[in-house]
Amino acid sequence: MSTIHHLPLAAPACRKFEAFQATLPVKVAGACRGINGFITFDFGSQQGRDPVTGAPQFDWHLWIYMCDWDLYKGGSRVLWRRESDNALAGAILGQLVGETLVGFDYDIQDDCFLLRFSGDYQLHLDPDFFGFDPTDDLFMLFKYGEKECLSYSPKRRFYRAA
Repeated sequence: MSTIHHLPLAAPACRKFEAFQATLPVKVAGACRGINGFITFDFGSQQGRDPVTGAPQFDWHLWIYMCDWDLYKGGSRVLWRRESDNALAGAILGQLVGETLVGFDYDIQDDCFLLRFSGDYQLHLDPDFFGFDPTDDLFMLFKYGEKECLSYSPKRRFYRAA
């Protein structure tokens, strides 16, 4: 496992988040469920392939992991972090492929995020779940070709890591 190093910032890390927001709207190229309720999204155009796995790589990769999350469609919850049926979770997340991410909003008061997609989908990210530690990251956002990623935790807020 690699070590995360906190890098000194010439400019606030939130600028990377703002740079991602400025690319919106952006197409969802991939969405899948990982281990323990983690989910990942790929956004934008294909840029290359992973040299080890051969999997396609896209403009942006978002890994959501140490938080509670709920996916809504039309105001009704269709999926949540604790869903135990992986096939169902994969099928529902697969419906987001081809949709467009139109907003990625941040509420500084409660450390929650709202991702708004076309097709009337919304993904709510909330740090409050059983066993949560304020230093745990809610997500990591990677941009193709860059060595650092953008991470967010309630204690550290936005920060870049390598």
